[in-house]
Amino acid sequence: MNSKITFLFLFFVSIYFLTGQGSIQSSDGKIMYLLTQSMVENQSLSFSESVTVSETQGPQYSKYGLGMSVLAVPFYVLGKVLSALLGIEESMATQFTVSMINGILTAFSCVMIYCFALDRLSFRYSTGLFLAAGFGLSTIAWYYSEDFMSEPATTLFLLTAVYFASNPDRERKNNSLLLAGVFLACAVSCRLATLLAVPGFVFYHWMMWKNEQKAADFWADIFRAAIPVALVLIIIMAYNYVRFEDLLESGYEKGGFGGRFLVGFYGILFSPGKSLFLYNPLTIFGCLAFTRFLAGNKKIALFFGWLIISHLLMFSFWHSWPGGMGWGPRLMLVVMPYLILPVGFLWEAFAKEVKIPLIAALVLGIAVQIPSITVNISRYYYEMSQQFGSGGHDKLLFSLKQSPLIGQFKQIAVVYENLNDDFQIVQMVSLAKKKEKFIGADIKVVLDNGLAVNVPNFWWYYMYLFGYSFYLWLLPPIFLACIAVFSGYKLAQGGRS
Repeated sequence: MNSKITFLFLFFVSIYFLTGQGSIQSSDGKIMYLLTQSMVENQSLSFSESVTVSETQGPQYSKYGLGMSVLAVPFYVLGKVLSALLGIEESMATQFTVSMINGILTAFSCVMIYCFALDRLSFRYSTGLFLAAGFGLSTIAWYYSEDFMSEPATTLFLLTAVYFASNPDRERKNNSLLLAGVFLACAVSCRLATLLAVPGFVFYHWMMWKNEQKAADFWADIFRAAIPVALVLIIIMAYNYVRFEDLLESGYEKGGFGGRFLVGFYGILFSPGKSLFLYNPLTIFGCLAFTRFLAGNKKIALFFGWLIISHLLMFSFWHSWPGGMGWGPRLMLVVMPYLILPVGFLWEAFAKEVKIPLIAALVLGIAVQIPSITVNISRYYYEMSQQFGSGGHDKLLFSLKQSPLIGQFKQIAVVYENLNDDFQIVQMVSLAKKKEKFIGADIKVVLDNGLAVNVPNFWWYYMYLFGYSFYLWLLPPIFLACIAVFSGYKLAQGGRS
């Protein structure tokens, strides 16, 4: 069992490392990285560098969860060590190591999907592998394993909390509840919105143990699990006071829940530019499987249902329900495991011939993700903004013709055609080495001169362009590919043993 989990982790982490961008390209990620940098270099919770043109002068504070920046500290230190050992520019090395965090966390999420499938839902080994692959390669989880965003960490921590909270072993109940509380606290430290899951945990625990314990014991269990969450909330309030001189101000007050619910609800589920189902085809079968899920394990099904519906409703009200310049419904990544795991009931219930649509959805989902990891998705957003101005955003969201699902494939062709212009590539590399940021620059300038939007978005290709030795840009991807093939082979063998 342990060797299978090891090979499963190695399979996914090698793929994520192989396809990683090795840099921090999102504004959210850059802000969290700057906070990590400031904590290590200056022992401070503020920083001076601006990421967007809208930022005010003076000390800058991150409005994002403190947990992600704290989690990045050892990776940042590792980057400094690698910089000294390999002679790589320090900023490049630290961004590389920090950007790889989500590759590791998403690989662990795949492992947790597998463990949940076998330990909590009693699925077969092959079903667990199918569901892990469905989540890890056929959903937007693959894309978000690349950059330094908080969603992958929140997804892993919440899923692990659910795993421990759903442990039916009475003898381990106390330890499991404490671990569930710890991991839920970690999720809250990354994204405060995860508090929405708390009623689901309480309700599930009541359903699970209502006939076996008194009310006093029930509330004692809840109190035990709540201690880590309460401690994290105290830390968050102290952090709020340092940032905003207000214990309750989080930085998200501007805009907030001022969105139009029906637009957000439709957009998250059905819009051509952000549809949960279009970007993650297997989730369609996850919804269809819920009737079997309810019949087979009603308590966990209701728990999953709360997590999915509560997040969907909350983000439908959110003013920025599209999740910014991201791939698919970024904010809904946190509930993706609870839409993928029910698919196992269909996989196990029907004959081999009926599994063909599930395999087709898996393959289709993989095909959907590949353009997003091959070319920086910002390029298409910039092109739409250049072509349609402020109207480009709505066209991206609601026009099938302009959906990123179509446009991103076109960008692959454009980028690979641009590789023939050696002079322009040299110019872009020169600007990148000078750390040109293009903050406030005209969109055409960014499209013509930004290295990250004009070449394949892989770290090893950037190292090749920057002139590093082939020991650094060629051998590591070959090694990672070998690990993926070998671990995949061992996993396939495990199904026959």
